[in-house]
Amino acid sequence: MSDRPVSLAKGRVRVNRVADIVADRIRELIVTGDLADGDRLPRLDVLLKDFGVSGPSMREALRVLESEGLITVQRGSIGGAVVHRPDAKTAAYIVALVLRSRGTQLRDVFEGMSLLEPVCAMLCARRPDRKTTVVSELRKVNGASRRLIDGDEPAFNEAMTAFHETLVQRCGNETLTLVAGILESIWLVHERSWAEAKSARGALLSRPEKLKRLESHEKICDLIEAGEERRVVEAMTEHIEVQLIYSEWLDPTERVDARAIRHDT
Repeated sequence: MSDRPVSLAKGRVRVNRVADIVADRIRELIVTGDLADGDRLPRLDVLLKDFGVSGPSMREALRVLESEGLITVQRGSIGGAVVHRPDAKTAAYIVALVLRSRGTQLRDVFEGMSLLEPVCAMLCARRPDRKTTVVSELRKVNGASRRLIDGDEPAFNEAMTAFHETLVQRCGNETLTLVAGILESIWLVHERSWAEAKSARGALLSRPEKLKRLESHEKICDLIEAGEERRVVEAMTEHIEVQLIYSEWLDPTERVDARAIRHDT
């Protein structure tokens, strides 16, 4: 046996900070659902007693969770922290930061979204339970859009947007729902800001244009109900291409703005 000393560690072993351990435990309670969306964490003095840690460590843990969008710390007479379950909007902010750092344009986000939505439509048409899980919800959304066609402009735009969001949410694939939902969240926050500003100066679309878009939604819904996977992909792709024309109103070369996502969450 050699007497030569052997280095067992390639570098210094890192001991997790107390704040990281506390944040990990609270984070796990949130993502597993033990802490529901909208729940309040106990007061700081209760947290300190339960975890047996110092005030600075606990405050640092809460700052970490707040930076991740998992809680909102409320200061003042109310105090405490409100829990937020992570969703597509939570992830959208982080993705938007990355895209912003790369100088990504809104056109790029829209193109990514337009590639995913037809796949979501196909999966909706493939679901054996589509009539109750997908079609019934899409028809409700289309009904709301038709009732608003001569009404409030932003409300009609929101109802039409809800069709795309519902279609993505009901496709049955959680991973695709999340990825497509992230892109939708980034795109739609910019579109909504534009729509509100433009509607204050006049109509966004003429009535025939609104009707054409709505009828496209109704056709897509009919194809999903009939289980026409190939045809619904074609119809959704064509509809997205029409949407791209409308999206030219919003400067497609504008850079993704993560701050807009943060303010919308």
